[in-house]
Amino acid sequence: MAQVNETANYQLTINGKTTDIALGKEYKLKLANGKEVTVAVKQKEILTYQDDWVSLQYPQGLHPAFTSPDPDLEQITLLTASGNGILLQKYKTMNPTEIVDLMLKEMTNEEVSFGYTVTEAPFERRLKSGQQARGKSVELKYGSDVQHYTVAALGGDNEGIIFVTMLNTEYNNEDHKVIQLFLDTLAYNRN
Repeated sequence: MAQVNETANYQLTINGKTTDIALGKEYKLKLANGKEVTVAVKQKEILTYQDDWVSLQYPQGLHPAFTSPDPDLEQITLLTASGNGILLQKYKTMNPTEIVDLMLKEMTNEEVSFGYTVTEAPFERRLKSGQQARGKSVELKYGSDVQHYTVAALGGDNEGIIFVTMLNTEYNNEDHKVIQLFLDTLAYNRN
């Protein structure tokens, strides 16, 4: 694994004086009273994302990407360098439980057209917040290439969430842990 040197991408401000800092590195700062102190800022290994709809956890080193392709739809993507990860969509004007099959078809259409064999199974998961998400899980195989997709949703009157997990087993070294952490910590905060 390549050694990564953290650059001073953060700033610490104390009494109006700002110092550029890097995560995990110690700095000696002189306070107004002349006393010298040592400070360091570290990032937790497990980070939390939370808004008024959902909360979830993910490992440090990954960064959620956000987009809103439509005023009534928000999307959060959390992908590893190998392309495995999670896609979560928040629907503000429709209940997405009816589009699980459509989403699954869109996610796997290219592989199915190429000739992958598909094994489909029902998927249910009780979220950390107590609700039951329902959907489908598929395994796609072509030779030694094996890919797993899960699409599940839950919602109510004209709103809800749908999420997709994606795992190509060729690159699943630690990526399955990212997906498991997501599934274990996802909470839906509406209702």
